[in-house]
Amino acid sequence: MILAAGLTLLLLAAGIYGLLRKEITVVVAGRARQHVTFSPTVRQALAETGVVLRRGDEVSPSVASRLSEGTRVVIRRAVPIVLTADGRTVSVTSAAATVGDLLRRRGVALGEHDKVFPAPHASLWSGARVRVVRIVHKLIAERVEIPFRVVSTQDPGTPRGIVRVKQPGRKGVRERLYRLTLADRVLVTRTLIGERVMRTPLDRIISVGTRILIVSRGQFTGKELLEMTATAYAPWCCPGVDGVTALGLRAGYGVVAVDPAIIPLGSRLYIEGYGYAIAGDTGGLIKGLRIDLGFDTAREAVRFGRRAVRVYIIERAARR
Repeated sequence: MILAAGLTLLLLAAGIYGLLRKEITVVVAGRARQHVTFSPTVRQALAETGVVLRRGDEVSPSVASRLSEGTRVVIRRAVPIVLTADGRTVSVTSAAATVGDLLRRRGVALGEHDKVFPAPHASLWSGARVRVVRIVHKLIAERVEIPFRVVSTQDPGTPRGIVRVKQPGRKGVRERLYRLTLADRVLVTRTLIGERVMRTPLDRIISVGTRILIVSRGQFTGKELLEMTATAYAPWCCPGVDGVTALGLRAGYGVVAVDPAIIPLGSRLYIEGYGYAIAGDTGGLIKGLRIDLGFDTAREAVRFGRRAVRVYIIERAARR
C-alpha cells in the first residue's frame, strides 16, 4: 500500500516537472541560444539568462507574456541613428529592424518619388545615417521673345542715305514648357518638353534711298551732294573722345566723323559753314546722314551746336 502511494507521488511529481519545464530560444541582437526554464513569464526567463534590457530595447513577445514549450523570445537592441528629413537632422535611438520601419515609427511619410538612403528594406545598425530626399517634379512655362527680321529695300526715288521705316516690326513670343526636378528644393534637372508660338513676329521693313544727288553748277559741279545733320566735337571734350581718330589722325579742326556706310573713311569733303575736311573718324551715334565736325576746342564745338549742312564729296576714297 505504501509502495503504491509512493509510486503515485513520484508520477505526480514527474507530471508537474514536465508541465513546468520549458525549452525556449532567446535571440539577442541576432544571436540565438537555447534555454531551459521553469519560469512562467518572459521577464523571469530573461532574468535567468542574464539578459539586461536597456532603454528602447524591444522584446517579442512582451516581457509579461507567458512562456510555453518552444517559445522564441527576440530582443532587438535600440541603437543610435542619425536621421535627416525635411531639412532637419536629429539623433534618435531606435530598435526598428529596417529603415522603412524607423521612418514609419518617426511618422516620416514617403512620397511617390522620394528617395531614401539606405533603402527602406535595409537593416539598421549602430551609427547608421538615414537620409530622406524629397523629390518634386513640376511643370513651368516661360515666355521668350522671338526677334524680328529687318528687311531692307532700295528706294531709287529717295536721296542716298535717307532711311524710311515702312513697318516698325514687332517681336514675337514663344512659350516653352519645362519639367523641373527638385531634390530637397534644389534644382537637379530642367528639361524642355514642348514649346509653342504665342505671337508671330512681324518683319521690320525699311527703305534705303539710293538716288545720288549730283551738283549741276557752281564750284562743285559734278560732285555728290548730301544733306546732313551736323554736330561738333573737340579732342578730350567728353568721355570716349581722345586726341587720335580712327584713321590715326590728330583730332581737331578739319577732321570729321562719318558713317563709313555713307561716306568712306579717307574721303575729302567740303561742308558749307565749316570748310574743307577729311572723313577721318567714326562714332557710335554717327549713323546715316549724320556728321560730327572736329574743332580744336570744346568752346568752339559748343558754339557750333547742331545744324543742317550741305556736304560735298570732293574725292571719294575706296572703301576699307
